[in-house]
Amino acid sequence: MSTLMTWALVAAAVLCNGAAQILIKRAAVTDALNLQSWLSVPLLVAVALYGLSFGLTALVFARFPLSLISPLMAGAIFVLISLFSVAFLGETLGASRIAGMVCVVLGIALLARSA
Repeated sequence: MSTLMTWALVAAAVLCNGAAQILIKRAAVTDALNLQSWLSVPLLVAVALYGLSFGLTALVFARFPLSLISPLMAGAIFVLISLFSVAFLGETLGASRIAGMVCVVLGIALLARSA
């Protein structure tokens, strides 16, 4: 598999994971005993996206050293969730969160250079 295709798998796994987390937040299950809240469309789509993310991650882990790709993907998910939270949930980012995201992005760049 080409390197470009492998990096596309990484991006897809990260996007699926990020979208799943946003949908879980949207589903807002507050009553664990309410079956209807567990069967909401956002939550069911989130479960499907997590499953897809898991499968893609397994493919990615087979192609990269774990010590490289796991921290890279975790950092990318952290940044993506922060950005998605602003865009889709109306949350705000303070200066310290933005600084943290910059540090994560710099770390991802250093990790990616070693690939």
